[in-house]
This record gives sequence, C-alpha cells and structure tokens, in this order.
Amino acid sequence: MPTYPTPRPIDLDITVTVGDVEITASDTPETVVDVVPSRPSRPGDVSLAKEATVRFDGGRLTVVVPKRLNLFGPGDSVDVRIEAPAGSTATIVSAYGGVRVRGALGDSDITASYGRVQLERTGSLRLKAPYGEVEVADVAGDLDLTAGHARLHIARVDGTANIRGSHGDIELGSVTGDVDVRTSAAISIDRAAASVAIRTAHGAIRVKEVTGGTVRLENGYAGIEVGVPEGTAAWIDAASRQGVVRNELTAESGPEGADRTVELRLRANYGDILIHRAQPARAN
Repeated sequence: MPTYPTPRPIDLDITVTVGDVEITASDTPETVVDVVPSRPSRPGDVSLAKEATVRFDGGRLTVVVPKRLNLFGPGDSVDVRIEAPAGSTATIVSAYGGVRVRGALGDSDITASYGRVQLERTGSLRLKAPYGEVEVADVAGDLDLTAGHARLHIARVDGTANIRGSHGDIELGSVTGDVDVRTSAAISIDRAAASVAIRTAHGAIRVKEVTGGTVRLENGYAGIEVGVPEGTAAWIDAASRQGVVRNELTAESGPEGADRTVELRLRANYGDILIHRAQPARAN
C-alpha cells in the first residue's frame, strides 16, 4: 500500500463511484493509502482495485477509482482506506457507498449520494447526502448541508448551520451561530445561541433552548415548541390558524432585569405552539 511522509496536514481528494471511504485522522507523520476490493472473491472488484490511481504531489493526495457501467447484476466495488495527519482537508465524492471519518479533519467538502455518512470532527463542512443517514459529532466551523430522505444528527456546530432537507428528520445539538433550515420533516435543536430561522411543511419544530437573537419558526401541519432559559426575556409574536398558543412564561419574565432578550416570531397552520422555560442543564 502506498505510504508517504507527511509531517503536517495535507489535502485529500477522493473520488469513488461504488464503495466505502474510511479515513482515520490522527497524530501520524505519514499518510497510508489502501484501495481494496469490497468483495475479494469477486474478479470485478479485484480488477477495479488494481485500476485505481493514487498520486501524492505538493501536499495533495488524489485517489480516483474509475467508473464502470454495469447494466446487470451488482456493480464492481472497492473500498478506500486512508490514514492521514489530523487537520487534513478533504474533498470526497462517493456515488454509492458510505463515508466514515475517525479523528479530526480540517475543512471538508463531501458528497455521498447513496450511503451513510459518519464523521467525528471536521472544520467547516459542506455536505451533500441526498439518500443517506448522516451522523456528525462536531463541526468546528460553519455547516452547509443538503440532505434528502434519511435522518440527520449533528451533535455540535461551532459556527452557522445552513440546512436544506426533504423528508428526513433533523436533530441538532448545540449551535453557536445562526441557524437556517428549510425542510418538510421534523427538526429539533437542543441549544441555539444565536438567531434561528426554520420553515417546515409537515414535521414538528422543537427548540429546547434559545438564548438570544431572533427566532422565526413556521410550520404547516405540526406543532412548535420553544424553551427560553431563566434570565432571558422574550418578545413574543405567535399565532396558529387551527391550533392553540400556550405561553408558560410568567409576567415576571419580562425584560426588566433580564440578562438577555430573545425575539420569538412563531407561525403554525394546523398545530399548537408552546413557549416555556427551558429545563436547566443537568450537572455531570
């Protein structure tokens, strides 16, 4: 397997039509590449692995697996496994296969059309995943995500989050920057530290804790729930055409003496709206 001395982070450029991509980013002084047949007993997979090109030049590793047209039966498939220094940037294109990253990458641009995406940590992330489940532990930068029909779970975004989805539910943990989501499914956010704009057609919207900025939530056929923490005042404009608006904040929660203020603009057509005090975080 090709091995290159890389005492510092590099750029990864990987293109695979059918097969999985696995990257381990760690404190390593070298980069190791292994392109293997997904099914070693299948001649087509073996020959395709041999046709893959691997180049390293000027701090950039390029791996290209040629595309094969298979009209009948399973397509030829190879898996790409890479060990690289932590902080390396990545551009990955995978048509049919999963993408998995262990460790911390730098800024990344990933397209996985039909496959599961599992990332431990990246810098700023641009991700397209039309038909695959997405699990990301930590984005140390801005997130730009286009998804489709599977569940999305992003535990933490230290930056802005711009998400365009379709029918897969969206779960966000904490987001430090502005959030902008357009989808037809349900979405939940554990903690939003800045402004939030969400529009969905058929799924519930739940923001467990919002600490400032302007929150604009629009829903068609499900409910809206927002939690406002103690010490944060709320300016509220909420209405539902065929549902009930319930505000559990007390008059004492007004802006006088509050540390922060959040503006809530909430609209639902056929669902209830609930505004309440956020539950305090549990001590470890």
